[in-house]
Amino acid sequence: MNAQTLRTFGLVTLLTAPAMTLEAARHGFQQVANENTDPLGALLYGLFSVGWLCGVLGLRHLRATGTGKAGRWLLNVLAVTVTLATLQTAMDLLKVPTGNPLYLVTDVAWPLSMLLTLVAGIAAVFARQLKGWTRFVPLFMGAFIPIMVIQGALGVEVPYLFEAHTILAWGLLGLTLITAAPHADRQATDLASLA
Repeated sequence: MNAQTLRTFGLVTLLTAPAMTLEAARHGFQQVANENTDPLGALLYGLFSVGWLCGVLGLRHLRATGTGKAGRWLLNVLAVTVTLATLQTAMDLLKVPTGNPLYLVTDVAWPLSMLLTLVAGIAAVFARQLKGWTRFVPLFMGAFIPIMVIQGALGVEVPYLFEAHTILAWGLLGLTLITAAPHADRQATDLASLA
């Protein structure tokens, strides 16, 4: 992957970060059951998940979770689960019943992807492959799960927390990839000169 592709992945991630919030705003920030998802809602969720997939592919290129097999494996599995979550858009557009086993797989892929993002975020902090503040962006993305658990345990609900988190965290991921692109080109040139 060259720097331009990494930059493009970052731009897609950045621009699609607000998509789920736009969907929530369309419904007055009230939760909509999967079976009531309309075509525009499905497309907005699809946009967000495509941006998320671009972000994961960018993190994989940057070896954000480390250079070993475990780090690569983690981001590969995350890419698969985010891809499955993306397929829910097609199923919603085709009006596949939510009880269909394939639909259930895509539905489970959403929280599983978030959990794997948390694990990848922890790995990225320790791997130190990303520079400066960007090293903590994957952890910030996955931090939503513990935040929700703490919020539930305290019996407190912070309005618009999920929406603000997705815009900010995935937007920062997009910026991470965009700012890493020039460094990725230099690394590729350095590696080529060594060969």
